[in-house]
Amino acid sequence: MSDIHGEFYKYKKMLEKIEFSDADTLYILGDVIDRGKYSMRTLLHIMRRPNIKMLLGNHEIMMMRSMQRSYFNCWMGNGGYGTLHQFEELSEATRKKIDKYLAALPLTIELDGYILVHAGITATRQDEEFCVWAREEFLSIPTGLNKTVIFGHTPTSFMVGKKLMTIWHGDGRIGIDCGACFKGGQLGCLRLDDMKEYYV
Repeated sequence: MSDIHGEFYKYKKMLEKIEFSDADTLYILGDVIDRGKYSMRTLLHIMRRPNIKMLLGNHEIMMMRSMQRSYFNCWMGNGGYGTLHQFEELSEATRKKIDKYLAALPLTIELDGYILVHAGITATRQDEEFCVWAREEFLSIPTGLNKTVIFGHTPTSFMVGKKLMTIWHGDGRIGIDCGACFKGGQLGCLRLDDMKEYYV
């Protein structure tokens, strides 16, 4: 899953649809927060599940660095206001737990045959900025990697031009951001065992 963007009820419905259990591992490729109404509720639910592995997305980066004016303005311009309000309503102890959790999130996860990342990665670009912000510069060149890159960040409508966004399979790349927070979008989930696709 990727780019849930505070759509807690879509996320919960997806967990029910895939019959997610303690025996499973779920990978979420960042951007859990912002834009939707339930950023903190979604993030806290993920934090409580040890078998949900989350990556850093650009929206988590903006939140973490919001004390810097440039990041704060960027965050507010990208749906961060509601997240900030929800965060401020939490207890200090919970806020500290969230800060610690986000600070420990990785940029990538490597699996057999796959590299998971929020936005993009290539053999020559594996820095933080590229991993969480890349778009055309990732999609327009060969990755140079011997594993398939599974990524979010860029809604799949950018690749296929469809009104109804679905998971996109490209050359050495799979895009799974199906625009859950946008009109006409949906939350997508890809089961790596057999490549079955789920949508809510």
